[in-house]
Amino acid sequence: MIAMFLAASASLGFSQQTAPASQQTAAGPAPAATGSEPAVTLDQAVAAAMVSAPGLTVARVALDTARSQLTEVQATNGLSLAARGGYSHQGDLTGGSAATGADASAAAAASGSGVRGDTVQGGLDLSGPSTSVGLTAQHSITPAPSDQVSGLSLSASQTVFDGYAGGRASALVQQAQDTYRIAQVAFDAAQKGVTYQVKQAYYTLLTDQETLQVRQVTVQQAQENLAYYQGLLQAGRVTSLEVLQVQVTLTQAQLDLRTTQNAIDSDRKKLSLAVGWPLEKQYTAADSPLPQAPSVQTDQALQTAYQNRSELRTFALEIASANVNLALQNSQKYPVVSINGSLGVGQDWTAGSTQGSFGAGVSIALPVADGGLRTAQAQQATDSIASLKAQADQEQQSITIDVENALFSVTDTRDRLDLAQQNVQQAQGQYDLEKAKYAVGLETTLDVLTAFSALTTAQVGLEQARSAYVLAVLNLDNVMGL
Repeated sequence: MIAMFLAASASLGFSQQTAPASQQTAAGPAPAATGSEPAVTLDQAVAAAMVSAPGLTVARVALDTARSQLTEVQATNGLSLAARGGYSHQGDLTGGSAATGADASAAAAASGSGVRGDTVQGGLDLSGPSTSVGLTAQHSITPAPSDQVSGLSLSASQTVFDGYAGGRASALVQQAQDTYRIAQVAFDAAQKGVTYQVKQAYYTLLTDQETLQVRQVTVQQAQENLAYYQGLLQAGRVTSLEVLQVQVTLTQAQLDLRTTQNAIDSDRKKLSLAVGWPLEKQYTAADSPLPQAPSVQTDQALQTAYQNRSELRTFALEIASANVNLALQNSQKYPVVSINGSLGVGQDWTAGSTQGSFGAGVSIALPVADGGLRTAQAQQATDSIASLKAQADQEQQSITIDVENALFSVTDTRDRLDLAQQNVQQAQGQYDLEKAKYAVGLETTLDVLTAFSALTTAQVGLEQARSAYVLAVLNLDNVMGL
């Protein structure tokens, strides 16, 4: 990206002599980069951030928590199966008769009630928020007169209507699913946010690295200029004032170089912080092509932002969950209707008799008076929906402003980048002209040094304009939710 700068800067001096170390100013040149640091590409930095970025760690924990909470709600409001078993012995303390008739024993087994003697029992229970099914099997042995009875009983109940389509338990599961989706949106937003931060820090570091090369060439040329003028001073062709002017230019170039090197160190630490690397990690940013601005019109950019921005996606899920809550509150006004039934059969193996029984029923729970509790809860749910919709509308308007400003910024910085390139060309031409005039005695040293400084400023300005354009493109992607 800076080859044109190096080529231009190579022709800045009056000669190609190199100043000895003893002729450098007290400010001293900033230490040059060793070039031994490994180069990190943008893709490598982004990939590393997806693993170790601190912001993603928090979002990942939140997503895992939401997933666990969803599983918990689904399990609580779903079907569960349990097994049971037991043994009991029943007798008379007074020595009374323990005899039972065959019909009585069979009936007791059919209904699941206990009989005198030993009883072994086992069963399965299937339960859910609206369903309950129980299956029980038992075998009893009475000692006197000796008798053995087996029984099997089945009972079930089912809520057929509770005021909410699909049952109130399904509403709780749906709300938990919306909460989990919100956590997924937040994690996706965190990934995009980290990627945006890494790209910002990366291109800032890359720009300052390229600025550093411009500064290094400038310092080198200023040193050569100083050595050349010191030679002219010894030959009596220039005054000490002119040498001092060249000395000041060198000192300024060295100070600018030191400032840029400090900026690079700060840039590297900011990138490391965004990625999750140790701050002391040493590396350079590998050259990377400029990101391309999306070729979209304002309407297209806005529609993309409305679809992708995590804030609006979150509001949509929160409104959906709030609507479920409102329907759930309204369901409290309706009766709860349940049906139940049971079936049992008992077999007396000694007497060879069988006894069966069944039962069926309907239950209705109808709310009568609650002091206005359900009405108040429904009103709160309605107000919550209205508030969320108002916030979503306000957020959409803010996003509209952000996208429009970002589009303008991309266009503006692109034009300023073109202007900065023209400024470099103009400054190079002016500097070449001043040197030619100086060679024939039509310009002073100060005129040449001023043109030299203007060229350096234009070159640095071009790097800054390039950086501004890159950051504007990244910001447009960010506000569009890409």
